Amino acid sequence: MRKKITRNTNGEGCIYSTVAKQKRKNFLPELCSICKKCTDRTACNNRIGYDKCIKCEECKIECLKYCDRFYCYERNQAQITIEGKQTTIATSKKRKDVVSKKKETEAQIQTSSYVKRNNITIIEVCRKINKQKFESGKISAATVDKDKYHYRYIENYAALNKPVQKVTYQDINNFLNSIRHLSQGEIEKIKIKLNTAFMQCVLDKIISYPDNPMLRITVPVSLQQKKRVQAFEIEEQQKLMKYILSNSIVKNYRCNYDTTTLKNLFICALLSAARIGELGALIRENIDLINKGFIIKNTLTKENGKVVIGKTTKTGRKKIEQGLIDERFVPFDIFDERLMLFCVEEQINHSKTILHNRKNLLFCQLDGSYIDHRSITNIFKRVCREAGVKLDLETGCHIHMCRHTATTRMIEAGMDLMVIADILGHSDDRQIKETYGHILTKYRNNQLKNSRDYYKKVKLII
Repeated sequence: MRKKITRNTNGEGCIYSTVAKQKRKNFLPELCSICKKCTDRTACNNRIGYDKCIKCEECKIECLKYCDRFYCYERNQAQITIEGKQTTIATSKKRKDVVSKKKETEAQIQTSSYVKRNNITIIEVCRKINKQKFESGKISAATVDKDKYHYRYIENYAALNKPVQKVTYQDINNFLNSIRHLSQGEIEKIKIKLNTAFMQCVLDKIISYPDNPMLRITVPVSLQQKKRVQAFEIEEQQKLMKYILSNSIVKNYRCNYDTTTLKNLFICALLSAARIGELGALIRENIDLINKGFIIKNTLTKENGKVVIGKTTKTGRKKIEQGLIDERFVPFDIFDERLMLFCVEEQINHSKTILHNRKNLLFCQLDGSYIDHRSITNIFKRVCREAGVKLDLETGCHIHMCRHTATTRMIEAGMDLMVIADILGHSDDRQIKETYGHILTKYRNNQLKNSRDYYKKVKLII
């Protein structure tokens, strides 16, 4: 307990001398001088506990010499008025320290850089931001579920479980280094979440801007080796498409798909570069047979463990935030209009025969439910094995390779990167350059070779 004794008025403002009293574990045998003279034992609980009577409360000097119940020592305090309330902002043995702290705090108030003591943790701020984003429609329930995966890493790191005001640059740096086993993309996402949370703390005046530890942070490099995207070579694509078009894909009567649906789904994926979730979210009304193309504006996602059609595509929310429309037209004539049109028209007619397809899905399971990404990938992996393509892959093929293959063919054909980005649903060509950099390099080298061959052909070489 601290007791106010004096007030300084020598130009230093509210500077106080106080006596701090800390309970002893065991009382000393000899009574203090105040208690020896005291006859009122009731107020002090007969000196069994730590209750103090008025005389003990007002004891100023004697307790500093000797006290059998408390450790007593002198302290200096500085107080200032903040938002109409008297607030203690410094305590120290030395008077000059509290005077210095008081002046510093007053300067911070004048420059709007002062922050109150707050015990909120960074994970609490992260979840608060996430809740606000969900309520405002900026993120979906599926994104909220995915974010829990990142928050687990933050929550389980002990150094980040202390109040935000005590978190240092080194704490953040050590944390990010501890998750280098994750992919570079995952590390980036966690860093962005932390950056957003700390900036929110600055705006809420929990920390001042210069004290934001994220200002000095650089993202560490992941220990995972970045894998190149896997796409089918031209000969492999020819072999795979021939197998799909000429063989029965369903081998088991318990399969919840039919050969027609799977065949058309795989061909559309290879020729449109659409994500499998986007194809699975297509309804018959999204097919424009007059202009010959898909209108893609949704994708399959999960909410509370159930597959549903999301309100946007995978990259849709970013595009909406940039003021762009999350809807794209994917023409049938990117590669082979005749084959695409045949598969789409056949699938439209076939989807009408599926009894429980009440949502008018273009691609669905036999019971009318949405296609399942995992089961489609397993079937596609088997089809690739049977077709004899990419047998050297340890984990086998996956359905997303169709998108990579279509993108690779567009790059090889010399299509402008912004046109490719528009077909893929990206707002710019940055991700194409990052993901398909090795293919772009190969294409660039081929173009250089053509340039050299042309130079020789026109006989400009001396």
